[in-house]
Amino acid sequence: MKNITLIKPVVLRSALNDMTVSQREIAVDLLTNRKFLLPDADGLRLIENTKNSSKLPKFYLYGSEAVCYYRQSLDLPDVSLTDIEVDDIVMNTEDFDTLYDILYLLNRVRMRNARFTRLLAMDAPAIILWNEYRMLQEHMEDLQDNNWCGHPVINRFNTAYEDEAPEWHEEIRKSLTDISYSLLRYKKENEPIPEE
Repeated sequence: MKNITLIKPVVLRSALNDMTVSQREIAVDLLTNRKFLLPDADGLRLIENTKNSSKLPKFYLYGSEAVCYYRQSLDLPDVSLTDIEVDDIVMNTEDFDTLYDILYLLNRVRMRNARFTRLLAMDAPAIILWNEYRMLQEHMEDLQDNNWCGHPVINRFNTAYEDEAPEWHEEIRKSLTDISYSLLRYKKENEPIPEE
């Protein structure tokens, strides 16, 4: 599988721990599209999602992209993810069963990213774009930690034995947390060193 370049930046909820409680609540509202960010002459302004895209201004920020600008306005470091180094993840996974689960979660991210890219190119209705961006962010959350929301992605399969009825199994798929791998750690390690 090739490395994945995300069409828009994604911010994981676990990366918001450096924010105050009220700031984090606003960031989560932006991630879940309950609020949007509107740039104006005085800076950035929060607006509520009225579910009616026709009443929204022509330009506004939503989802993880809005969180990036919100954190920037607070002088907090950039924690957005724009690339996934698949080769590095594969090299850090020793168990084949775990690798199978992680590749499955990576493929979900890749397909959702491709779908979101096509919808942006088609100029799809705003409510569809909001939902696709949110789903991309949630798929990234599953990839990093499959237990992040209490509803993990499950692997379901039958095991057949000789002369016995097949047994039905359900297992929680492994994620990057299970191999002690952090997407954010890789981002920090590969950031260019600023010139003095």
